[in-house]
Amino acid sequence: MRKLIYVFVFAAIGLVSTTTFAQEDKENSKAAIQEKVQDKVEVTINELPEAVTKTLGEQYAAYTAEKAYKATKDKKEVYYVKLVKGEDYIKVLIDADGKVIEKKDIKQLNKIK
Repeated sequence: MRKLIYVFVFAAIGLVSTTTFAQEDKENSKAAIQEKVQDKVEVTINELPEAVTKTLGEQYAAYTAEKAYKATKDKKEVYYVKLVKGEDYIKVLIDADGKVIEKKDIKQLNKIK
């Protein structure tokens, strides 16, 4: 009978400790995601540097800029700009000098939030 009680006690301790470690991992993941998001600061389209607006006007004239974010990537100032043209949505990453670093085609608006 004692052996059975010991088995249940050790099983309960193991279950509680496993659950605690899993919760800590989730909290650490949330903190890392929040740090990433905090790096981006929303700016108005009018606040974009002239080089960025020039690139948008030349390469994406058919699109309308909906939102823009200022961030730092590899110690350089960059801008994330969300553009829309009819049903087409894209997200463009441009550095402060107007060079396009990355472009992502996104079909649904809810994916670019």
